Amino acid sequence: MPDIPGQHDAARLLRAALRSGRLPHAYLFVGSSGTGRLAMARWLAQVLLCRRKVEPDECCGECDDCVAVASGRHPDYREAGVPAGKQLLPIDTIRDLQRAASLKPVLGVRRVFTVTEAEMMTIEAANCFLKTLEEPPGACFFVLIASSLRQIPETVVSRCQVVRFRNLPPDDLQHRLEEQGMDPEDAHWLARRSWGSPGLAQRLREMGLAAFNRELVQRLRAMSLEDNFGLSDWLDGLAKEGAASAARSRTALQEVLECALLYYRDLALAAAARGGTAELCNRAGEDGIKELASGVEPDAFVEDAELVLETIEGIGANANRRLALDRLFTGLARRRGTAS
Repeated sequence: MPDIPGQHDAARLLRAALRSGRLPHAYLFVGSSGTGRLAMARWLAQVLLCRRKVEPDECCGECDDCVAVASGRHPDYREAGVPAGKQLLPIDTIRDLQRAASLKPVLGVRRVFTVTEAEMMTIEAANCFLKTLEEPPGACFFVLIASSLRQIPETVVSRCQVVRFRNLPPDDLQHRLEEQGMDPEDAHWLARRSWGSPGLAQRLREMGLAAFNRELVQRLRAMSLEDNFGLSDWLDGLAKEGAASAARSRTALQEVLECALLYYRDLALAAAARGGTAELCNRAGEDGIKELASGVEPDAFVEDAELVLETIEGIGANANRRLALDRLFTGLARRRGTAS
């Protein structure tokens, strides 16, 4: 089995099913990007297709079957997902998978299929795939991979055994980021900003969000009513920069506002600690955060965080983003003046 940090429970469940010989016809691997879902699916395919294995929950890893699965060349293994240039998984992809599933295995006794980004199936594709799950070909086994269950019809979910992949503990992800050459303070913040998701951490790192956060913290510390519109301009411009669509720009704006949410969370914790130890996300600006929080009641910063959260939710509900930002920073600046 591949060494996938933090996924011992998922591995134990799969091994138990393999040893018992009572494997369901379909699994649904749910978890954030980078948690090892696809690596686990490929390992499971190797175990099911390996003709040299000695134990039911192991593969040899060296035979032609194992090597072919790992390289994507095994005739009885196929991966399907959102086609290049598309945003959704169309019904044509599912129909092609169904045709392949109707064929007899080429080398072994079964065929194995992995469907990535299953939450991106169109309604038509999901309904089409449901028919296969309801009456699965006897020689076929399916693994669906998704980030969440929210966008997958319950009828599809109910016909799969769900296996959840956990995010990493923040300290573990921080260590991984530091091994990749990231500054320790930035790695500490990013591991917590990404909620322990390696895939999200990688994407936010590529966006340069750690460097942006340092500047954001400085500007929020120095915020005044004279600067509130400037902050709105800055964040709105950053979110639009490089965004492929209006929807992606909104998502990017929500992501940068979540950095502000962590900042006010840190202030509330520092205020509650009253000069004692507090586990802050923003280690780079820790001294300034403690200074600003000194003598202020934690509830004041909790209310600031609630203003940010309301703005994030409003933008997600298609509120006018510029008005939402102006209202947020005007409110924060006025509250800061009151708190001082």
